[in-house]
Amino acid sequence: MNNKRNLLIMIITLSLVLILGSSYAYLMYTKESNNSYVINVGTLEVTFVDSKTQFLNLTNMYPMTDEEGMSLEQELVFQVKNTGNLVANYNVYIEELSTDPEFKTVIKYIVNKDNKGYNESKVLNEDKYIENNGKLKVGETSEYHVKVWLMETADNTYMNKEFKAKVIVEGNQNLDKEVPLLDTIKEAIQTHTTDTCNPTITDNNDTIEDTGDDTIYFSGTNDCVNFNYVWYSGKLWRITAINPDGSMKLITQDAITTIVWNDDMTIYDNSWIYQWLNEDFKDTLYNYEKIIVQDANWNASMYQGSVSVKPPIDDNAIIVKGDVGLLNTYEYYQSYRNLGTDYNVYKNGYLNIGYYWWLITPTSFNNDNHDFAMSVHSDGIAASNSQGYDKYSVRPSINLKANIGIVSGGDGSETNPYRINGDKEPGNSGEFINTRISGEYVEVDNKKYRIVGIDKDDNGNNITKLTSVDYVRDGDTVLTKNFGSNVSWKTSVEIDSDDNYWSYYLNNTNEETIEKTWLTKDLMKYITSGTYYLGTVGVASYKNSICSESNTNDPTSSCEKTSSKWQGLVGLPRIGEMFSAQLKNSKTIESYWILTPSSIAMVDYIYTKGISSNSLPKDNTFAVRPSIYLKPEVIITGGDGMSLDTAYTIGL
Repeated sequence: MNNKRNLLIMIITLSLVLILGSSYAYLMYTKESNNSYVINVGTLEVTFVDSKTQFLNLTNMYPMTDEEGMSLEQELVFQVKNTGNLVANYNVYIEELSTDPEFKTVIKYIVNKDNKGYNESKVLNEDKYIENNGKLKVGETSEYHVKVWLMETADNTYMNKEFKAKVIVEGNQNLDKEVPLLDTIKEAIQTHTTDTCNPTITDNNDTIEDTGDDTIYFSGTNDCVNFNYVWYSGKLWRITAINPDGSMKLITQDAITTIVWNDDMTIYDNSWIYQWLNEDFKDTLYNYEKIIVQDANWNASMYQGSVSVKPPIDDNAIIVKGDVGLLNTYEYYQSYRNLGTDYNVYKNGYLNIGYYWWLITPTSFNNDNHDFAMSVHSDGIAASNSQGYDKYSVRPSINLKANIGIVSGGDGSETNPYRINGDKEPGNSGEFINTRISGEYVEVDNKKYRIVGIDKDDNGNNITKLTSVDYVRDGDTVLTKNFGSNVSWKTSVEIDSDDNYWSYYLNNTNEETIEKTWLTKDLMKYITSGTYYLGTVGVASYKNSICSESNTNDPTSSCEKTSSKWQGLVGLPRIGEMFSAQLKNSKTIESYWILTPSSIAMVDYIYTKGISSNSLPKDNTFAVRPSIYLKPEVIITGGDGMSLDTAYTIGL
């Protein structure tokens, strides 16, 4: 069609409406500043990048081909940002305001989202959605460029007429807010209960504050109890029980660290393990004040002679208050109680991870003046061990509040766990890695790590400490070497020049040989020097590895730091540090060195069963899981950090 028609095409944006629900305001306010037009509605913010594009005014418009339409310079540009604390589900669509004639059948448009290129053209009558079933993480923004034109088939019906439409951003966060984990998990119990799988067991009057309602314990094998996984604060958890008040008890899937309980200390709340749980570990829990039960009751009563005997809940009970605790023997027994009465059914329970880990229950047994506490052994049996001598792994336990909701999408499986509302959202592409949290997975130089925590460099910048998930390998073969020629990592790094020592092998930066060492050029692009603390611990407080005062009660975050330290590129985990224990997702289980001296002559290592022992630095060859620090400018380029398969990828 050769004759041009005068046509005014406008997309009116001031009518923008956000549909949320009765608990949210519709239109809160609009403001104009810095050449941007901003509309805030509920917890979505819509910004028009240039105030001149609040509307699209195409004068003297005439019917045109798709090629002509797609080449138009004028476009509507706007951003949608999630400013709330929940994941936002949303749609963006064009709604025609014109009535006579109806333009929907002759209007075409194309969309470019986040500068990824324009999609195929659409006819408004056939598809009105600029974005359909979109999702924005907390703080995430998407930008849209929209071009509109009159189709070549338009006839004189549309001559000198005006097309008006509005862009509607329609959001709905109620789904993410209103789905309680408690209701979801109860439904899942019913779904997973079959003739061959009964994943729970009930028990009356299990807690001191029980009002007579039943406590529900998860019980059975991993194949049966395979829907109770929860991802919270960079860690994978298992729901072990639903408490009478609707709160839920959780335990970490992984052992997190390996430490001594405390010598001559049967009172749990005075122990080093209590300090670690309620200081070092709790400090890594995101938004815990709103998510977990604070000052929860933990029954730390003395062992009753059998794991199947319930600890007292009357005035004879030893109830310890704390935000974080451990399971007791009776709670652990419930995890395999459904499996029958055979002596060794405990080895098949879903909480057996093949390592030794502490329970909260002290015992009255005594040997060589040592007090004892109960622990779970590598075969799954609960038995008594020395509090002041044995260094076993720790699997922290928390109680989720009863009203906790979940983010949509998870099904409670190990690979797709439930996610909690109020938890930190996965990182976005372009976000600095030093804004993330302890426990998330990161890939560096084709190797997988977990975030230990955030430290400072000499200039006060935040640098991210990582510890490798797996051991150093040559192909599929785990490498084993001596620790070094000296008990101090610092001294060994300075004096060793032999590949048989880990201290040298991991820190060799000789330009001629670097291509043949673990410290590759690709790795060197991302890492920076960090501080590794080398205090001697032995069978004393884990805090001695980092604090200057022996067996201090000050938290490790604020204690005066030991002068025994090393500033360098590659170290190892230390006693009491996050993820220094054996991790369940390693391909194989090997004994490996850690950084902490046990004495003036010995260095600690973690045995294959999750126990910490010690050796002369040149006596034995063990594996290692290296620790490194990432530069402050490292950013996320992909992944969600929730698993080995979805670890964050990084760039600069």
